[in-house]
Amino acid sequence: MTASHPAGRDPDLYRAVQDIRAGYWMQMRQVLARTGYWAQWTSRTQVLGVAAAETNTVELWLEEEPDSIAAQVMYARVATERVLRAHRKQTATSPEQAQRLEKLADGAWQASGRAAALNPRDPVPWNCFIALTETDAIGRHPQHRVPPPQPEYLLPPGPWGLLREAHRRDPFNREAWHRMSQALQSRPGPAGRRAVATDFARWTVSLAPADSPLLLLPIYARVQEHRERRDSGEGVVNLLWNREDITRAITRAFTGWFGNCDPATSSQLDLNHLAYALVRGGFPHWAAMVFEAIGVFATRDPWQYHAQHPHQWRETFETDRDACLKSHRPHTEERSL
Repeated sequence: MTASHPAGRDPDLYRAVQDIRAGYWMQMRQVLARTGYWAQWTSRTQVLGVAAAETNTVELWLEEEPDSIAAQVMYARVATERVLRAHRKQTATSPEQAQRLEKLADGAWQASGRAAALNPRDPVPWNCFIALTETDAIGRHPQHRVPPPQPEYLLPPGPWGLLREAHRRDPFNREAWHRMSQALQSRPGPAGRRAVATDFARWTVSLAPADSPLLLLPIYARVQEHRERRDSGEGVVNLLWNREDITRAITRAFTGWFGNCDPATSSQLDLNHLAYALVRGGFPHWAAMVFEAIGVFATRDPWQYHAQHPHQWRETFETDRDACLKSHRPHTEERSL
């Protein structure tokens, strides 16, 4: 059986998410107080923000502790998540809807600004600023249309200054660079979403440390291309994973990132994307090692993009996992000794 929970292997975070869904905030407060480094702070506040966006739990916390820096950060997270959800649900934009979304975005921007002022070292408010760029399709704010770093003339204008601020606080923060990719794709211009995602991933990998989770960005870009080609009826999706550029990216992600990461504290999305790419790219032995690290913590993405129907994603995951583990059982058993 597989388990799908946003907290993954983090038991403290799991309890906090469950409490949020029940309307309680003390466990959230406690788990954030025990968070020790920026990467963990970023990932935990992101997961908690997604859960709390459906409740008024953070608002209740702020009523009790209005001076809490952690509560202000969580309110910025919640406000940003609500804006993104409202933006993505829109199918057709009327002037009234656009005005309502703009008001929500301004409120989230102000909440993020308050959180940034309370703790100038925190990268999370800047990640929220970058995320909000996705809703500004026309570049209303000047900070959303800054030219790219030179000589990266292939990349479009975007919130480059905001990324620089997040990077200054936590170099190569995983969420910040993923958010930046999404922001650039929201206004890709003539090159199109696929080219922007690929070019940004290539540029990021050229800068990132040798063991960074950002080495997986080319895999995320290829999964997106795979999905878009499949959805448009193109019949070449299987060939995407055999090209030299993606084979090289998969190898680098496995040897550089996975070879040095701790699966217990790593993104479950990253582990699942790497396993997916290794299977499609023809690396079953390496895939078996990653499946072993994933354990039961499968994620809906990217498996739903290969399933016949999205709700059958678990079957896709389990079929690929079982085939790899069965073929390479002696190696996985040896690794676990």
